[in-house]
Amino acid sequence: MSVLVIAEHDNQTLGAATPHAVTAATQLGSDIDVLVAGAQCANVAARAACIADVRRVIAVDAAHYRHALAGNLAALIVTLAGEYSRIVAPATTTAKNVMPRVAALLDVAQVSDVVAIRSANTFVHPIYAGNVLAAVRSPDPVKIVTVRTTAFAAAEREGGNGEIVTREAAAEARGARFVSQQLTRSARAELTSAQRVISGGRGMGAGEHFALLEDVADKLGAAVGASRAAVDAGFAPNDWWTACTSFSTRIFSR
Repeated sequence: MSVLVIAEHDNQTLGAATPHAVTAATQLGSDIDVLVAGAQCANVAARAACIADVRRVIAVDAAHYRHALAGNLAALIVTLAGEYSRIVAPATTTAKNVMPRVAALLDVAQVSDVVAIRSANTFVHPIYAGNVLAAVRSPDPVKIVTVRTTAFAAAEREGGNGEIVTREAAAEARGARFVSQQLTRSARAELTSAQRVISGGRGMGAGEHFALLEDVADKLGAAVGASRAAVDAGFAPNDWWTACTSFSTRIFSR
């Protein structure tokens, strides 16, 4: 079966989440293609082609893919969907915006935040804020899947020799446009791909107490997370939220 993996990148470098998604894809099929859609992203396509087990890289270069707007990417993925029985993306902020649109346009159900793959049709993912792991079976002809990157080892970034093929861009979607972005820079590990996460909840008592967790995280080389309750209480920023119990890596939580 053919599987399409949606690459995460910033038009210059390939995101760390993509090799994890490739590993998950190898459990679904033997023909793994990677979609690199962006603007002036030839370097990213070249890096994706080097990932082990990648058959080919589909490179689509157009100005309206520069900022990964969900409407544009979803429309493009739908044009390619007829060639694949599985479409896989890492469960990042970008994919959580794009993939539900793809599923809706294809009129199929999405399987989100997969942490284990039992067969080509059966997936395990957390529910009830990570307190239960549910096995679900999808009868849809095309499976739209997002995977937890911490649940799958990263594929080797070198050694592959995938073919790079170019495709025409889909028409630019109307109704949304890129205005600006504000990026948070941090020397700590990224929360979605960190091997260790130090997480605090409402029991921390106040936002300033999270400085204690930050000190520990810096010593351990860990990312800092927060529970939904802590975020709702204003103790921590929204991007620190994580369902602590559903991570497959080692997490310390108070």
